[in-house]
Amino acid sequence: MNDPTMSGDKPASTVLAHAEKAFAEGFGGIIELIPDDCPSIWIDGRSEKAIARATQPKNQKSDCVWRGAQDALMQALESEKALDSAFLSGRIFISGDMSVMTRLSMATKR
Repeated sequence: MNDPTMSGDKPASTVLAHAEKAFAEGFGGIIELIPDDCPSIWIDGRSEKAIARATQPKNQKSDCVWRGAQDALMQALESEKALDSAFLSGRIFISGDMSVMTRLSMATKR
């Protein structure tokens, strides 16, 4: 498998699609999701509505970074409870400005 947008059977766009639906509102920062064996995805929460992007916002650094397997990141994006569970169980790793995490408002489960 030579396509850098693929990891296992799931394309990076699948994580992006989950991220686009995950946040109910902006949170005053930028989160970078780093799926294993896949390009990063950025969630720009600096405006009223959070926006998922396949490219880094121009001239901006991430405030918070989430790392993990694609499946774990997609599950974490399902709800606040799922995010807490994935983090506390070690399926995803979160670093950076934790005040951004306290401002997150996840959309209801899809």
